[in-house]
Amino acid sequence: MMGVPEMLDIQIDEKRNVILARPEGPLPASDFEGLGKTIDDYIAQHKRMPGLVVLPKGVPHWEGLAALRAHFDVVRKHAAILPRVAVVTDATGLSFMPGIANVFVRARLRHFDVKDQDKAITWAGSTEVEPEGYRMLAGFPDNVIALEALGEVTSRDYEDVLIPLVRDKEKAHGKLRLVMVLGPDFDGYSAGAIWDDARLGLTHWRSFERVALVTDIGWITRSVKLFAPLMPGEVAVFPGSGLEAAKAWISAEGA
Repeated sequence: MMGVPEMLDIQIDEKRNVILARPEGPLPASDFEGLGKTIDDYIAQHKRMPGLVVLPKGVPHWEGLAALRAHFDVVRKHAAILPRVAVVTDATGLSFMPGIANVFVRARLRHFDVKDQDKAITWAGSTEVEPEGYRMLAGFPDNVIALEALGEVTSRDYEDVLIPLVRDKEKAHGKLRLVMVLGPDFDGYSAGAIWDDARLGLTHWRSFERVALVTDIGWITRSVKLFAPLMPGEVAVFPGSGLEAAKAWISAEGA
């Protein structure tokens, strides 16, 4: 793209509805200003929001305070409207992910390996509505919050769905119970969602007298079992096929 410094190479793929940004090394203020203008021009011309695909080389960083200010200007204006952000790196580039997640906390953010660059571009530019976030499960007592996590759970899902639901149920019932299903359609948590998960635990964890986790994901199962003795309420882990057993346990009288 003419006029854009090579430290942040910006390309537009109109056919796939994405803007590709390749940051490398120290990034000057003009890079971020150029990215912001590219996003604005694209929206004005096409009347739709593009996806953003970030392909970092190494670990990019700011070139002075002016670049830092320009970065935050772009973030403040665009982070809330970009629907999807894909970050394409190898394993050594994963250190770049937390910073991206903190910037684009309202977007759907996913990491793709370098070999899956085409998949990343297709996903970022898609306008299809995927089943992502939380789906309420029916058939539980009113003091039970029963949810299935789909796709990648982001900070937006916590802020818009889970936290308000916990607050409302807490006012109505005091002590609550939680069923969380992490099935094959669950892709993981964004960094922003992990922070919100920790914040939810610190502020509301004592409100849950029982928590049931339904999943076959090994590392999550092991982590929950490890920390279960430290939790104030009862915690039980059920296999992915054990939703009915979890329902019976969470609905039983007593705690």
